[in-house]
Amino acid sequence: MKNIIYILIFSITISVFSQTDQNGNPIFNSYQIEEIQMEKGYKLILNYYTLKNNIENPLTSVFISKKPTNEQIISSATELMSYNFILLKGQNAIDLIAINEKPKRAYNILNQKTGKAKIFGSEIKGEISENRAQEIIENKYDESAKIENGELKFNGKTYLIYTKERLVKEVIALISKEKLLNDKVSDVLIPTKEQLENYIVEQTKEGGKLDFFTEIKGKEYNGVQIKPGIIATLEGIAFYKWGRANYDIGVNTFEDAIEIYSKIKGRELNIKEKTSIESGFNKKWEWEK
Repeated sequence: MKNIIYILIFSITISVFSQTDQNGNPIFNSYQIEEIQMEKGYKLILNYYTLKNNIENPLTSVFISKKPTNEQIISSATELMSYNFILLKGQNAIDLIAINEKPKRAYNILNQKTGKAKIFGSEIKGEISENRAQEIIENKYDESAKIENGELKFNGKTYLIYTKERLVKEVIALISKEKLLNDKVSDVLIPTKEQLENYIVEQTKEGGKLDFFTEIKGKEYNGVQIKPGIIATLEGIAFYKWGRANYDIGVNTFEDAIEIYSKIKGRELNIKEKTSIESGFNKKWEWEK
């Protein structure tokens, strides 16, 4: 019975908040960066949409090029959505709050019970989000890029940064002003990290939905050509499938997936295991040459 409940939770959650389209392709990869506790059991989950594994990934809806130019990078960084929030009562979803950057920054709020949408403007000034500016530096798109005095200097131009803290304050104020805590609570459950991990551990056991390993016992090191230029062992393919399944279920990052499998095995994973899980999580074999 417990497994049936878990499966129901995850199937509903994926259908509403999935990062994949009806064909299983990622729409716009994101990951959770913060959980904000509010009054009376309410909370906000803040997610960030990355540039990496999005604008250079042909499977996403925001693909530009496998090798985007600096102009394409900064255009994507300033025009594509940076964040979304999920407002919860306990673990039940109430509203999805998406922040559009263009043509003018605004909040699109979709109630998960009724499907009704609301739009509210933002007063925040700035051309690029804090996390996007930091990611541009970390990804070293421009070796001379730097953040200085609240501004990103990139490709010879300067962009005013708006902070995550300012955004969170405005969203909390909006929730209070528009009485969003009174919005209808849906039946959609967003599992906690612990629930998600427990489900994955259980389903990775022999015969589980994430058991890609039992059927290859004794053949783990047989080689198979995935596509021209990519050859992998059956074990590598199993890890790839497991990593991909973790993404589809809603694990936050490939590092989290690796940590979960390390706990299952009771040891540090080797480099091949880690690489295969990361590749599966990011669906690399499906779009990389």
